[in-house]
Amino acid sequence: MTRIVLLSIVFLFTSQITKAQQLTTLTIEQCYRLAINSSPMYQQKVLTIAAGKLAERNLNLQWLPQLDINAQATYQSAVTSLPVKIPNVTIEELDKDQYKGTLELVQPVYDGGVIAGQRKLQRINTATEAQQVEVDLYQLRSAINTYYFTVLLMEKNIQLMNLVKLDLNNSIKTVATQVLNGLATKSNEDLLNAELLRTEQQVIEFGSVKKQSIQNLAILTGANIDEHILLAAPVSSNNLRDVLLIARPELKLFDFQQQSLQLQAKLISAKSNPRVSFFANGGYGKPGLNQLKNEFQWFYITGLKLTIPVMSRITQKKDMAVLKLREQVTSKQKENFLKNNQQLLTRQKNEIDKYQRLVITDSAIITLRKRIKENAFVKLSNGIITTTDYIAELNAENQALLNQKLHEVALLQAQYNYKVLMGD
Repeated sequence: MTRIVLLSIVFLFTSQITKAQQLTTLTIEQCYRLAINSSPMYQQKVLTIAAGKLAERNLNLQWLPQLDINAQATYQSAVTSLPVKIPNVTIEELDKDQYKGTLELVQPVYDGGVIAGQRKLQRINTATEAQQVEVDLYQLRSAINTYYFTVLLMEKNIQLMNLVKLDLNNSIKTVATQVLNGLATKSNEDLLNAELLRTEQQVIEFGSVKKQSIQNLAILTGANIDEHILLAAPVSSNNLRDVLLIARPELKLFDFQQQSLQLQAKLISAKSNPRVSFFANGGYGKPGLNQLKNEFQWFYITGLKLTIPVMSRITQKKDMAVLKLREQVTSKQKENFLKNNQQLLTRQKNEIDKYQRLVITDSAIITLRKRIKENAFVKLSNGIITTTDYIAELNAENQALLNQKLHEVALLQAQYNYKVLMGD
């Protein structure tokens, strides 16, 4: 218990230091760890384990002697008396008001395995509660993936838009020179300036989405993150594990639930076993053990007690039937989870395959679009096409570049979502 408390204090101190530090770079794995460590659920898990250990130790107290102090004063309508009179013998009649004070001690000798069964059940129940928290913590990874890859995508989009702005500024300079020389009209220059402003608006929109995603990351991780944070691009991996090798925390939770039900069944059986205990009962009262002596006396009784639970044996089969049904429910829940997770894995695998093929074709499309745009710029410079025609080709190239970055980031996100579904 002391060790757990110390670890909790160290954790809280470390967390506060991490929050206070201004992070400049961050990886997705660091985000996972920070989100887990800063979550209130993490402390909930620590407290759950501590409470479980304490409850388990408390069960051992059942082996201690049970002491009870009893006192009673009664008045009864009749008392014990001899049905016949004995000549020359006078037997004093007992008083109808009687008093008794006792100290009773019961020491369990053999409990049929009940206390040991309760300890095992408490241990597995604690593990089940802690694992449920672990399942909830694991769900944070999906949210981290969403925000992290959104930031990466927005950064790439902003970089592309800045390149587009450079391209547009060069085009504006060229057209401005043509306007001065009477080779182009002022409207051509205005069209390019309007497109430049629209591009700057896109930068603002992308920046806003990036800022919101970073703020969400900061909330989840509990770290001091600002919009200038550098997020490392995750490493792309085509090494996808087989769906039969998933290691999700939910599977461990189902196993704990099954073990809990099995231990409950053993405990039910143990409660039907005979129990042996030592007892001692001593006190002071009127009358004492000698019922014919009408005065206050000290007395005691000691011995062994055998208890055979009868009703437990009668209800045992019904209790076992209930547990059997619960085991079947848990088994079906696990089966349903695996089935749904396999569907998600199949869908995610298809997403990975789709984006891999799209990324390959993106390069070819960009090469063609760049060539078309450069050719359009030459025509614009020579007055062969209008500014509107050039902007159309410029936007087509920009869209191809945006699509490429979108597909690259979507591929990484699909791969990491697959890893989350697998429990990696």
